[in-house]
Amino acid sequence: MAIQAPDDLCSFIPGDKSLTSHDLLQASFLRKINRSAQRDSNETLSEHVDDTGGSPSPETQLQHHARTYGRTGSEPTEQLLSSIPLHLRSHHRPAQSPPLIKRNVSDANSHLLGTLERPSLLHQESDELSDLVETRGLSVLYRPSKVDLDLVFIHGLGGSSLKTWSFARHTENFWPLWLSQDPEFVATRILTFGYNADFRGPSTILNITDFAKDLVSRILTFEEEIEDGPRIRMGQCPRAKFMKAYILGRQDPMCSKVFEQVRGIVFLATPHGGASDAKLLNSILEASPFSTTRKEYVAQLEPTSHMLQDINDQFSKTCGELNLVSFYETMRTVFARGVKKIIVERASAILGYPQEHSSPLAADHHSICKFVSNTDENYVCVKGVLKMMRSKIDFAAGLPSALPASQRPLSTVSIRSTRDGAGERRSSAAEATKELQEILGITSSLESELNARMAQKMEGSCHWFSRKQSFQDWCERAGINAPIFIITAPPAAGKSTLASYVIQWIRNVSIDTACQYFFFVSDHQVKRTVSYCLRVIAFQLALTYDAVREALFRLKDETNATFERQSSKDVWEKIFQGIVFRIPFKEDIFWVLDALDESDTPSVLCEMLIRSRSMTPIKILVTSRETRDVSNFIHNAKDKVIHEALTPADTYEDIKECVSATVRANLPQDRKSRDEVIDQILTKANGSFLWVRLTLDTIRESWHTQEDIRKALRDVPEGMEPLYAGMLGHITRQNPSKRAMAREILTWIVCSYRPLGLFELEAALTTTFGEFLSLEDTISQICGHFVRVTDGKVTLVHATGRDFLVNQSNGFIERHEGHQKLALACLRYLSDDNWRHIFALSLKNPKMTKPTLCSRYGDQHPFLTYATQHWAYHVKNAVCNSDELWDALDTFFHGYILVWIHGIAISSSLQTLVRTAQDLRYFCHRHARERAIIADPPISLKTHDTHWLRSWATDLIRIVRKFGRVLLQNPLSIYRLIPVFCPSKSQIGMVYGRTPDFGVSVAGVSSSWWDDCMARVNGVEDETISRVFPTESYFVTLVSTKGKAIVWSSETCAELRSIHHNEYTTHMAVNKLGTMLATAGVRTVRVWELSSGKEIGGFPQNSEAKTMTLTFGHSDGSLIIGREDFSVQTYDISSGLVTLTFWTRPQQNFDMNGPRFMTISPDLMKIAVAERGKPVFLWDMELFQDQQPWRCVRHTDRLRSVNEQEAWTASEVVCWHPDGTSIFILYQGSGIVHWNFTEDTQKEYSHIEGREMVLSKDGNFLLTSDPSGTLYVWALPRFNLIYKLFYEDIVRDIAFSPDGQRIYDSRGAICNVWEPDILIRQDDSGRDDVSSNHDSGAESSILSDPITHISQNDSTVSQITALVCDSEDEYYCCGRDDGSVAIHSARDGTKLRKVYNHSSMASIVALEWSKSGRFVISGDDAGRIICKRLESKGKGIWAVFPVFDIRVNDLARQFVFHPNEGSLLISTEFSDRLWRIRGKTKKEICRKSWPSSMGRRWSLCPDDSNILLWIDPHKIDTFRWEDLELHQSQSFNPTPADERKWETEAGRPSLNRTPSSGTESVRCISATRNGRQLIIETVPTGSFSSLAPRNTRVHHVPTFSTTSRNTDAVRRVALADLAQQTSRVLGIFNDRTLFLDTTFWVCTWELTGLVPAIKRHFFLPRDWISPTSLQLVTYNEHGTVFCPRNGEVAIVKNGIKT
Repeated sequence: MAIQAPDDLCSFIPGDKSLTSHDLLQASFLRKINRSAQRDSNETLSEHVDDTGGSPSPETQLQHHARTYGRTGSEPTEQLLSSIPLHLRSHHRPAQSPPLIKRNVSDANSHLLGTLERPSLLHQESDELSDLVETRGLSVLYRPSKVDLDLVFIHGLGGSSLKTWSFARHTENFWPLWLSQDPEFVATRILTFGYNADFRGPSTILNITDFAKDLVSRILTFEEEIEDGPRIRMGQCPRAKFMKAYILGRQDPMCSKVFEQVRGIVFLATPHGGASDAKLLNSILEASPFSTTRKEYVAQLEPTSHMLQDINDQFSKTCGELNLVSFYETMRTVFARGVKKIIVERASAILGYPQEHSSPLAADHHSICKFVSNTDENYVCVKGVLKMMRSKIDFAAGLPSALPASQRPLSTVSIRSTRDGAGERRSSAAEATKELQEILGITSSLESELNARMAQKMEGSCHWFSRKQSFQDWCERAGINAPIFIITAPPAAGKSTLASYVIQWIRNVSIDTACQYFFFVSDHQVKRTVSYCLRVIAFQLALTYDAVREALFRLKDETNATFERQSSKDVWEKIFQGIVFRIPFKEDIFWVLDALDESDTPSVLCEMLIRSRSMTPIKILVTSRETRDVSNFIHNAKDKVIHEALTPADTYEDIKECVSATVRANLPQDRKSRDEVIDQILTKANGSFLWVRLTLDTIRESWHTQEDIRKALRDVPEGMEPLYAGMLGHITRQNPSKRAMAREILTWIVCSYRPLGLFELEAALTTTFGEFLSLEDTISQICGHFVRVTDGKVTLVHATGRDFLVNQSNGFIERHEGHQKLALACLRYLSDDNWRHIFALSLKNPKMTKPTLCSRYGDQHPFLTYATQHWAYHVKNAVCNSDELWDALDTFFHGYILVWIHGIAISSSLQTLVRTAQDLRYFCHRHARERAIIADPPISLKTHDTHWLRSWATDLIRIVRKFGRVLLQNPLSIYRLIPVFCPSKSQIGMVYGRTPDFGVSVAGVSSSWWDDCMARVNGVEDETISRVFPTESYFVTLVSTKGKAIVWSSETCAELRSIHHNEYTTHMAVNKLGTMLATAGVRTVRVWELSSGKEIGGFPQNSEAKTMTLTFGHSDGSLIIGREDFSVQTYDISSGLVTLTFWTRPQQNFDMNGPRFMTISPDLMKIAVAERGKPVFLWDMELFQDQQPWRCVRHTDRLRSVNEQEAWTASEVVCWHPDGTSIFILYQGSGIVHWNFTEDTQKEYSHIEGREMVLSKDGNFLLTSDPSGTLYVWALPRFNLIYKLFYEDIVRDIAFSPDGQRIYDSRGAICNVWEPDILIRQDDSGRDDVSSNHDSGAESSILSDPITHISQNDSTVSQITALVCDSEDEYYCCGRDDGSVAIHSARDGTKLRKVYNHSSMASIVALEWSKSGRFVISGDDAGRIICKRLESKGKGIWAVFPVFDIRVNDLARQFVFHPNEGSLLISTEFSDRLWRIRGKTKKEICRKSWPSSMGRRWSLCPDDSNILLWIDPHKIDTFRWEDLELHQSQSFNPTPADERKWETEAGRPSLNRTPSSGTESVRCISATRNGRQLIIETVPTGSFSSLAPRNTRVHHVPTFSTTSRNTDAVRRVALADLAQQTSRVLGIFNDRTLFLDTTFWVCTWELTGLVPAIKRHFFLPRDWISPTSLQLVTYNEHGTVFCPRNGEVAIVKNGIKT
């Protein structure tokens, strides 16, 4: 571990740059005198130590410290105490010195240290310690007998190897040796590294790199000198030097192994961003008579140093596994009498890296690394951090941690994966943190954001808030219903600073108190969303609590769920309601949410917070401006909110201190002027910190004379608006070139999607203005205080500045024109031919494994990431009628769009494509709207055709849905493959899909446009699917009559597993997390794990009443069941006991007919019940039984007789709105009523006729189906029709996917999966013109006219069930489920000839075409076999002649023609028949019967035409063609040397186990051209349609011959690696195994060569994939691949490259 001491710049430099050069030199010399006086003081102090080794008296210590900190020592005690750092004051009390702590050192170490005695407060009589001498290079100061860790201490500039770490610079107080007394560090070696750090020495040309090389060299040499010693793991060193040394060490092959052992670095008051006083120091050194010249290494510590920036960039890329800690000073350092300053500001002392831990120390720059005793608070803090880092290192090495789990950080806690139940530990804490970031979509460092706000807080400010009674009451409030504390204040009143103070205050109150926080940022379109806020809170909870972390990992393992693109409601429901609120934490949890008014939907978050129900009290503090949303929330939730409205009086003292400190620093001598300035500013401040800051910045430029100051004070306006106006006036009064540059810079800052980095902005502006000498200086000079640069980010000084600049009254920045400028800049930047070459090179470079464009190319191309991700955001908000913009779009889409998609795929951020499509659609909508509302639109609005841009938007969405996985696997596929698989009428198909000669081509697909149907899946044996229930990862179909539920993958729509309830099943339900399924039958209720299909609970039905509704309770351990007897019971799943019963009707009024339906609200608090002939009733299940329910009486029913026996209009379906305050009721044949029962208001929509109805989870869309099977999607709340789908057949059930972007319906035995583009809503993040209560569903209805989609019912199209092709690449023959057999053209799929028909009720199950094309034979599922002879007449015309037509008792499995086509083998499951098919007599020659199929498959013998091969999983038998008599039998017996066993992992069986009889069947046999090598694929019997890799086993028979009479076992090699990647083996093509991998790429595997290689050629699109179609995929000798698809055959030519 490395610990860095502060650079001792303050020994020579005063803190304020505004002092004159004379003052600087004077202060420098005074400081030297003080340092000399300090040494004299220490010597004098030592005289007061008694002979017994005791400490000097407290009075003596006090005088000594006072002189150290610039006092004379003669002042009163109170004044002396005030001059001493806070952490040292506690030691100056009359108290007995602590006893000595002695430690005996082993003889082996006695030559170094002898016997150590712990020093007391200042000094002990220890000759060994006092004799320690300063050394250079690495020196061992403590060496235990057994070393397991090294601590290396490296001083800073102006320091030395011992005195830097010794209080009063006396080596007797060298505190690193105190660590050896601690049991945690008993085996830790302690070293120092010294070097020449004296500023005052002679001139040197050495720079940072030279010092770094020296450190590397000494470490390497030192390491080699110690034979048995461990490598250095921990060190403590100056930042720039050690960072450079670390970088050099990792890059140097000779040193890399040594530096890989460095585990952590601790920085003490280190200026990571450079020392602002470094330049000043060099000036002093040059002018000082005590020094000679400036130092190069000092110059390289300046903030603008290129060397320092390079080191920062390189170190950030190499420190990923390091534990980093940065301590920062909190007290001003004394330079001279009356001159104090913080040397290293907090912002500069913190790196801001994700793995960094930062902490304050109550010390100045000198004392931060010098401690009085082992009870010094700062020493205890530093030692605690070292213990924490030690625990991390032990954990990484697999050693037990010294700290308890509750006190360990994430990286030291054992993190276990629940995948496969193995409990396998994740490899490292860093990987666990990274996985959490991926799950939750966290993209920024949270601690750095807090530190940035804390850096703005002045020392001692905000303390008044913790003393407020309301705050104290809130903190002490007990119980789970603690009110929300809301702080409101005007803009710029210090709310964010106050929030950061509260966070730190809560953390400091108790070490066990957890505080999560979030800062909304209005100018960052992601960080202003409620969804990101919730994900950040969840991330912090997961870092703190094992239970949350493990639950998220388990959810990811079981469902593959991620939350980056999920709505705030989904995040709230799944993570907080589903996980966090159900965990009983040991202590209260605190949340601090800042700037709620800057969020995208504050009302949504307020509603969530007020409705939260947690097992553990969660205390929430919110800061905000008092906007309408916040005011409404405060008013409506009075009893659940504590509201504190801050006034200027609250912050007056803080503002006064801020003003006073600034004015005193600039007017140190003139007290009268100083007081006048302070009073006048405070009079006008009105509680605004921003106004004060900007005013001081403005006035500071003018205070040269008394009159200047008075004039500036008179001219400064009161209030932010006039102040902004004055700042803007300063900009507009500049010369035209500066004014234009300022406008451009402000336009980029105001309109950017997120705050830009300095280098990003510079790259964007370079094309307009050329290279900048210093963009940061330019901004500060010409942008009138509107802009600030913090941590390399360029932002506006405040959110109100943006509002002012885009305000129509001043017109300085026109928003749409600004976005147009940025859009053009981004598009032109991306429209460059070089990007394709750059992206392609990165894929060829194995070292380029970084996941994002920024990490790959950020150094060379800083603007690339922003332009790639956000160009469409600016197009969306740009001027619609700009010819320049439309031309740029045309150029981009017709020349560079594929390159852009390539870059997106490299960064694995495919959601950017969807967001871009949404932005383009919105831009087209704005264009259409402006064209419609303008009476006389300009010509540009009339001439610009938006159709092609809308089509591209559709293409981008479809590319993600259809080819997303392909793009991630192979980004280069966007050029050669993806366009040819797109529809011919799509934009990408028309522009890029026309392949050159010999390129990949696709034919046979009639659809020319995207189909909304993603997939169609079958039920069970043509049984009706009664229910469909989707989750994020799965969808489940229920066949009630069979009691069977089938779980399908939502991504591939492949069948994953079946769940057997084994009785008639009426209902099913899924828990909030989508991990558990409950099914309710007549007699039992059972609960299953979706990811495995295992039953995990259940209980018998305790009532004969029919189940009407079923849902999970507030926890996953309970179920709520509503029954036909009007009861609603809550069951404990584990015991089956009823824990609660609620009756929705008095028992004495029991109705034998029962209710029509019962529907429970999403919050499980209410239930809707509809009885026959009566209105819908609503019951509150949390109230008493004798309540009066709500009753929905339609307006038309109110006109009926008051006689309750008269029938009411029957209600069919009820859907709850997600907010739980209203319901939608579908009435039979008479429309829908939206009933808000809390206000008892109704809205009736009589134009809607429906049979089924369902509401999307977010409440934005309503889906209905009519009796004819047509589906309708309505946008709420206006009920605008936005989508209509015509499809034949009656709908049984309908459902939305959880994200509302997919529709499921069940019709008969088919479940259809639809993905209409209209359901992809505009992402509200990034909308400049969207209000906080914007309704996305309503917007969808505005964005587009209703879309009508007609989909052909597959039940009317005969499906292909068998497929063969000829050898000449001219034709293919297929059999269908209507019994027909036809020949088609292999060029375009055109049907040429129907050969013959079986029964129209039968399906063809087996088909073969002889090699010459003269014979075709087929078998159907009724046991009928037909053989025909064909006679070609040329040009696709054939004459057809009968051969035979027979029936057999079992199904045909295979047909094999003799090579001379004179005979034919017919193989069924239990028999084989040999037929003669040439000559006058066509008859059966012989027949063999078998007790079972025995897993066999027949094949032609490659070297003997009179022999047939029988191959099963155990052996190869040869039979004679003439009589099917056994000729020879050889078993498979792989030798141990050839076996490649599969380890039994994830349930996969070993490939080399001996299969039991009948458990496996051969699915494919293929031979090389010489017939000497075979590939054999086997699968479990009965699973031919299964594509799971665990079901496939592949074997290679490297040598085989039938001519030899050798009966030895045939050597067979199990190809485990190949089998793991195989879904189905297709055969051998050009002596390479041709197969479909698990992601449905067509691949080849080299049979020969030293290293067998797998090569991917092309993929099968997702909508081609189904278990049935994939079993029929075939190929011919020319490499053309044929794949059935929806009754057609897709033909892929030139796809397999040699």
